[in-house]
Amino acid sequence: MVLADRMRLANTRQLLRAFGGLNETYGCSEAEYSAGVNFSTRDFPALSTRTPRRKLRALTGLNGMYHLNGLLTVCGRDIVYTPDDAAVPAVTKPDAVTDGRKALVGIGTKILIFPDKLAFDTADGSVTALGALWTAAGKSVTFAPCDAAGKTYQVEDFGRDEPAEPADGQLFLKVEDADHPWRYDSTLEMYSKNSGSWAAIPLEYCRITAAGLGKLFRQWDTVTVQGAAAEAAGQSPELNGDQIVYDVGEDWLRVRCTPQGEYFYGTLVQNAAAAQWQSMDGKQHRSVEAAQTVSMERRVPELDFVTECDNRVWGCNSKENVIYGCKLGDPTNWFSYRGIAADSYAVTVGSDGAFTGAASCMGYALFFKENTLHKLYGSKPSDFQLSSLRCRGVAKNAARSLCVLNETLYYLSPDGVMAWDGSLPTKVSGALDAAKLANVQSAVGGALDGRYYLHISRESARLLVYDTEKGLWSEEDVCSCDMTSTGGQLYLWDGQALWAADPTREPDWQSTDGVETDIPFELVTGDVGLDGTEQRYLSRLTLRLDAERTSTVEVAVSYDGGAWETVVSLATQGSRRSCDLPFVPRRCGSLRLRLRGKGQITLRSLVRTIAPAKGKLWEEDASWQA
Repeated sequence: MVLADRMRLANTRQLLRAFGGLNETYGCSEAEYSAGVNFSTRDFPALSTRTPRRKLRALTGLNGMYHLNGLLTVCGRDIVYTPDDAAVPAVTKPDAVTDGRKALVGIGTKILIFPDKLAFDTADGSVTALGALWTAAGKSVTFAPCDAAGKTYQVEDFGRDEPAEPADGQLFLKVEDADHPWRYDSTLEMYSKNSGSWAAIPLEYCRITAAGLGKLFRQWDTVTVQGAAAEAAGQSPELNGDQIVYDVGEDWLRVRCTPQGEYFYGTLVQNAAAAQWQSMDGKQHRSVEAAQTVSMERRVPELDFVTECDNRVWGCNSKENVIYGCKLGDPTNWFSYRGIAADSYAVTVGSDGAFTGAASCMGYALFFKENTLHKLYGSKPSDFQLSSLRCRGVAKNAARSLCVLNETLYYLSPDGVMAWDGSLPTKVSGALDAAKLANVQSAVGGALDGRYYLHISRESARLLVYDTEKGLWSEEDVCSCDMTSTGGQLYLWDGQALWAADPTREPDWQSTDGVETDIPFELVTGDVGLDGTEQRYLSRLTLRLDAERTSTVEVAVSYDGGAWETVVSLATQGSRRSCDLPFVPRRCGSLRLRLRGKGQITLRSLVRTIAPAKGKLWEEDASWQA
């Protein structure tokens, strides 16, 4: 018996070994996944579940956290600082702050806390106020002109001509107008027997004396004086306002006071009821009303967004169009203008809208609005320059999404996630659904191992992860209402507890206490089979994966957009093992796969077996049918 010579069915196999990331757009390919949680690009080109996290301790009421030589957390009204050195005990400061959201920034060994305007020193664990306010509150305050050493003087004689036979060291007030001897244009002189001449003593400062006045201030502080009756008394019209403290003691301080006024040469004693002026010789008196209580304040502006750049703290707020920079290396002084390189700095911007964030990157201090980027650069106030760029800025409520990673600044804008490397912002979230990134209630950013973590809160919360080296997105389960990066670790807060993103980076990395064991995971692939021809169909699919520890996997299929059907499942126990999960799909135009389970797995490859839809045709038959 002779059988007909029939052609064998020619099957082909296609191996997919490079898996992409999350792609929520219409163009999601079979190598990517359209939805999924707890998968990571850490083992690219394979697709692995994320690293298990470790629960460090319970933590509630978190209003902010920052890392500087240790982890500082602000919970309710308390400050807790845990040093990196495990041998150093933690520091707790109860009732140190108000209960509310904080903006934190580090400079030197200090962590600044806004809007409370406090500084926590990581070196000694102390909490100090950035600003200072002193009020007379029933105390008497004395204003007296003095020399550069802070010395005040009393005279016995005054007139147009010096005495004929003066004693050595004798003081004399030489006047220009005999009717106004105490006016600013008079000159205080002292006789020197050695030189045989009179020498002028310039009184270009004012010594302010009151009980406890100098305890709150330091030399070179800038203080704002208010309520002094010096102008009403005719002593000096310039005493109220910003003054530089040139010297300070426990009960006094010295400020600049240019000689002015009809009654400059005298002492003014002011209390709550009135101010009494007494001439330098003690013989003439004047009384004026004291309308206000004397106060002196080292002011700190109200700041919503703060950053550190070149040993200065920079900040802005959402209520005014002003950018502030503190004195060089001194975050307690924000209005110090002495004409030197260490001066404070402030500039008003002309762009519309409220500020939405601030950050430092590439040596620039950056200030964002939703549609504007202000870039400030320079080494000292005399050469500071501010440039403005109309571009996609930081979205409202997304100030905490700003994060510098590998010399690039990442943030959430109204149009999606942006990357700024010194030129123009570039959108990196093209693979994500833009609608899910808009109108956020809050956004928080963090970084670890070249990955940018972005927590977004809308109706529900999401934790997105962007691999900056591979350009791939993934999503993890939400554990990130707040987060902070240390450079080698990422700490996350889920509302109830503090977590470490990578337990192996903790000082006690050998411990397994609090480390996750069963990680729930899920992903839905893009459509499979769209690249097939009409004469071929998908006859077999094989998933090759590695399962670590105890893991369970369930594979389901959706044919042509239909309901999910479970086709294969796997449960492993104990150590790592490699598994093949083959199944035969039914004929369809396209299908999607869903992987769901718990544990730790790595998807190594996806093998597709393609078979002809019918026997192979002879070439002439194919031509005839065509």
